Amino acid sequence: MRIVATLAAVLAGLALAAPRAIAADPGVHRWYDRDGNVHYTQHPPPTDALRAPPAPAPVTPPSTPTIMPPPVPADARPTPPTEARPVPTGARPAPPARPAPPPNAAADLERALDAYRRNDYATALGIIRPLAEQGEPTAQSRLAGLYERGAGVEQDLVEAAHWYRRAAEGGDAIAQHNLGSILSEGRGVPRDEAEAVVWWERAAERGVVAALVSLGDAYAAGTGVPKDDAVAVEWWRTAARKGFPPAQDRLGSAYEHGIGVVPSDADAMSWYLVAAEQGFARAQVNLANLYRKSRKAADLAEAVRWFRIAAAQGYPPGQHGLAVAYAGGAGVKQDVAEAVRLYRQAAEQGFAPAQMALAGLYLRGDGVAQNRDEAARWMQRAADAGDPHAKEALRPSPVTR
Repeated sequence: MRIVATLAAVLAGLALAAPRAIAADPGVHRWYDRDGNVHYTQHPPPTDALRAPPAPAPVTPPSTPTIMPPPVPADARPTPPTEARPVPTGARPAPPARPAPPPNAAADLERALDAYRRNDYATALGIIRPLAEQGEPTAQSRLAGLYERGAGVEQDLVEAAHWYRRAAEGGDAIAQHNLGSILSEGRGVPRDEAEAVVWWERAAERGVVAALVSLGDAYAAGTGVPKDDAVAVEWWRTAARKGFPPAQDRLGSAYEHGIGVVPSDADAMSWYLVAAEQGFARAQVNLANLYRKSRKAADLAEAVRWFRIAAAQGYPPGQHGLAVAYAGGAGVKQDVAEAVRLYRQAAEQGFAPAQMALAGLYLRGDGVAQNRDEAARWMQRAADAGDPHAKEALRPSPVTR
């Protein structure tokens, strides 16, 4: 049977391959616990999470990490450029000054936010919509978010884009960043990467740290601006120094892979660690993979520790990395049954590498009863998720066409 034979060959090759890079996750949740500690996670916050530090705790940035890369030399590349960039053809003119808010707008918005936290979207919508229609930019931005997520209203990306633009033109910095994001992806509006950069720059000037990361991503990919890895790194560095874990993780990856900087595993580990200690799961996995590269017993055990922390957050790459450790007995006592459990957790969330691993286990009967049909089913799910190896294994041969 060609599928089974190809599957076996593909899985054998994957077993020897280095861990694949973890794709960037756009969804980052920032929240506070009752003690005022800030958390950045890629899973939704708990129901009792706070959106701001509890009173009377002041709003402060994350504490300075104990392990930091050395400062940028004086003769190094300057901080991200701030000179004005020509507005691309078709982009909106500079937004007007933010209008005066309607009376009691701040109190009404706080009531709407409280309702949103209780999942009472109908109440939140009833408060926000009148304010948005009166021209209050923050309310317009929140209304756009409700439409984008389909919370309390039917999801409507076109309507979300409309309200994000109105709020952005009214001076709401979060809306400016979000408008840039939907423009860069073409969600609800025609895709326009150059205009997206314009809005990200405006949001960055207003202090939105996530906009710095978006600008770095644009330069790294060459979307909307000429590709320039060194400039991308400086945008990420600026955000990383402000304590933003996604930027710290990207900067760690740049050092690990030598993107825009001289490769340095030591600097990569330092930045990954700063983000990982704030609970950022992707950095925890990247840090674990870096420890695993050394293959020293102590480092393998540390890799397992970070994989375990990421897996506890329900993060599929963390579950997969921990499963690989249990399957091979690397840094932990070998336990194929535990590996199967973890692979399945990640696979059920659509993580293709775990789906491929499960296919291999079912094909060999390793830790599970041998079942070629189940192996083929997981292979198909991996192919549907876009895994190129799975697609190749399932591609009909000239004999079977």
